[in-house]
This record gives sequence, C-alpha cells and structure tokens, in this order.
Amino acid sequence: MGMRVDCTVRGITPQTFVAEVLAFRQLVADPALSTDDKKRAYGLIVQHATLLNPQDRGYEGAGVALKHALCSWLDVQPH
Repeated sequence: MGMRVDCTVRGITPQTFVAEVLAFRQLVADPALSTDDKKRAYGLIVQHATLLNPQDRGYEGAGVALKHALCSWLDVQPH
C-alpha cells in the first residue's frame, strides 16, 4: 500500500478511497503482518482521506469507509 503519486497530483476519488479502505481492512486482519506495517497502512488511509474533495459524488460514502478503517484499526489494537 504505497503512496500513489497520481493521488497527490489529482486527489483521490471517493470510489478509489473506498476500495483502498476495503484492502486495508483485509490487511489489518492478517496476523502475519507486523503492528508497524499495519500502523503505516492506517497512516496512508488517513493521509489519503485528506486528499478527498468534499464536492465529489460519493464523499459521504468515503467518510463511512474511513470510520470502518478506524474501527478495523482499533479492533487489532491490544486491549
């Protein structure tokens, strides 16, 4: 889940963001990945959320996806 250059230049669409969050949720569920890898992936999700345009169609759905990403992140944290 590396930073995509085209995202920083043109922004990111809500649909692309939702797909990225779905991939993230699968990634954090993988017990083979380190906590640091999961933390970096979550950081990218948050960074990409800042690139969303509130005027784009589907922006609200991207917000819901961000909430799901946060919940997934919190679920894998030690209690």
